[in-house]
Amino acid sequence: MSTATEPYSVAGEVFDRHVGCLGEAEILLREINHDARVPTFAELTFFKRECGWDQRAVNDQIRRVNSVLRFTAIAGSSADRKATSKEAATAADILEKEGPKLEAKIEELQAKLNGLERDARLSAKRCEEQSEAAQRLRELVPEYVAGQVRAEVNQIESTIGRELLDAETRVNELECCLTPSQYKDEQTYLQALRRSFPDAVIVVAGDGFIRRALSPEWPAIRAGIQTELAELKPRIESLRNQRAEAIEAAERPLNYYAN
Repeated sequence: MSTATEPYSVAGEVFDRHVGCLGEAEILLREINHDARVPTFAELTFFKRECGWDQRAVNDQIRRVNSVLRFTAIAGSSADRKATSKEAATAADILEKEGPKLEAKIEELQAKLNGLERDARLSAKRCEEQSEAAQRLRELVPEYVAGQVRAEVNQIESTIGRELLDAETRVNELECCLTPSQYKDEQTYLQALRRSFPDAVIVVAGDGFIRRALSPEWPAIRAGIQTELAELKPRIESLRNQRAEAIEAAERPLNYYAN
């Protein structure tokens, strides 16, 4: 605005009014950005009439103010920047003093870690070599020792091993009898079930085809299967342990050279 001591100027008045409108436009642009909205018709009219901005210019101004607000938040006040600068200088000073010490400590710890990794690697390799050598020695025992071991292992397999295999086979058969979903269709399942338990399936013939169905005895037979499975499974576990222990004892003479 012109002062009382200055002569009145139309150009000055227009200039002052234009500057004032630009200031109001800046405030309005901040409000639009804050609300995250598009300008209203009245606001667009104001921008066009007072600032000479078309839609494209308004969009440019909105983006400009958005950037201003974003960078203002990052930059902070001059006091904020002064405090941050002081903090950065302090951090740089600490790094300069303590960094070399920490680097030396890191190098020391890294060397220690490398040593531990090397020792573990060499120990594992030595253990593997010893195990392989011991196994080779077991394979190089005199034939009379190897023959005796084979005979005893064969005896175990023909007794405990045979009993274990029979029990495992029976369990598989019984579980299949209780699991129709393992078969492609119901008739295939019933055919297999009839081979294991003939009384569990009845055969109905008619119109040139044969149809199988579960018999009235099936519920009792199924209960018997479940009982047998409950008895067999613990027995299998026991037989596995017996077999493993017997074979381990039978193979001890193979340590002839590797005690």
